[in-house]
Amino acid sequence: MECKDFEPSIIQENRILRLCKRLDKFTLDEISTIAEDVDEAVLELLLLTLVKEGKLTLRNDLYFYNKQSFNKKYSILSYYPAKILDIVIRCFCLSIPAYKTTQIVGIAESSMMQLYYIFRELIYERQTNKLKSLYDKSPQQGRNRIFYDEEFSFYVYDNQVFVSENLFQSPEEKAFTKPEIQEFKKVYSYLTRFTSHNSNKVDLPQKLAEGILRRNKEFNKLYLDLKVNLLNIFM
Repeated sequence: MECKDFEPSIIQENRILRLCKRLDKFTLDEISTIAEDVDEAVLELLLLTLVKEGKLTLRNDLYFYNKQSFNKKYSILSYYPAKILDIVIRCFCLSIPAYKTTQIVGIAESSMMQLYYIFRELIYERQTNKLKSLYDKSPQQGRNRIFYDEEFSFYVYDNQVFVSENLFQSPEEKAFTKPEIQEFKKVYSYLTRFTSHNSNKVDLPQKLAEGILRRNKEFNKLYLDLKVNLLNIFM
């Protein structure tokens, strides 16, 4: 896969993250010496972004790489060779159903469905954690919508829609702005089509979060996000 297919900022961030993992702990000067082709101001911004994402810890001008570990329920990921898992990730990002991917890689359908669920659960967990953080800083009045008799709450921050199984409440909540209303309407319309098949009744919160992530996102960006940012599999 050629790097030019990816957004430069994403490539740069993941390259720096790989370097951070190798160094384990370092100062800005130390990593600048190695990544000398990256402007120091840009490098510092990337490091602060990684700190914000919880991938690094900054303490007394010293950066520490936060080793990632999966919950035991995700241990199935370690059972498969890297090449097989990569094919599964690609098939998922291409919206190939689990039962078809089973025929491609030769894995039992029940195991494939479990892998797909893990991908969706990671997507849902990340957006849920981000939503809680954003809501705590700036409470917003959610909008409720029903999918297959289940009610969900939706929020919009920085032109990004989030979904929650629970309605947040705060006396300081603000109503949607006009641009936020417009964005929510577009996403809601998209989600009604995305979840139109009855099979989507299962794991519905995760599939709504998946639909939001997929919307207007090209394969390369989705693939890199899932593989590197969520599964922590470095390229």
